[in-house]
Amino acid sequence: MMGYWSLIFDFHKSILTLLANQFYGGAFALARPCLEALVRAHVAVKGSTDDLKKLQDDTYITDFDKIGPWIDKEFGTDHLFTNLLENAQSALHSFTHAGLSQIGRRFDGHDLKASYDDVEIVEVVRVCTSAAWMVTNLITIRLGFRSAANKAQAAFLEWGKH
Repeated sequence: MMGYWSLIFDFHKSILTLLANQFYGGAFALARPCLEALVRAHVAVKGSTDDLKKLQDDTYITDFDKIGPWIDKEFGTDHLFTNLLENAQSALHSFTHAGLSQIGRRFDGHDLKASYDDVEIVEVVRVCTSAAWMVTNLITIRLGFRSAANKAQAAFLEWGKH
């Protein structure tokens, strides 16, 4: 669980650094592993014995169609994960695996130049920052640090206003 927390923050810092230096393709490609680390952190907490073994053996495969509803049920998150993962699945796949979402953004008119909309860039930052908060919330609550969880939530809610 702590390894996933650390990894998400590494991805998050990498995404922010890549975006600041206009390496958009790399930043967008990291959104999927960021969300997968979030999913795996939840599986590490409440997954079956078989799921835990697969995590340990590095054979766990995220089934985006099933994992969102499972996390929502197990953690009481209403439809948060279902909606997040359902709406993002195809784009995450395409951005990570050099699909049309990446290739189509390699051109600005006839020029071979990255062309990512500001709205898309903000969305990647919002999603990955939300993932960082969600895993922080998961861990602080799981470890019994309710005060830290409350502070993290207050910071996240304040950030979300902007």
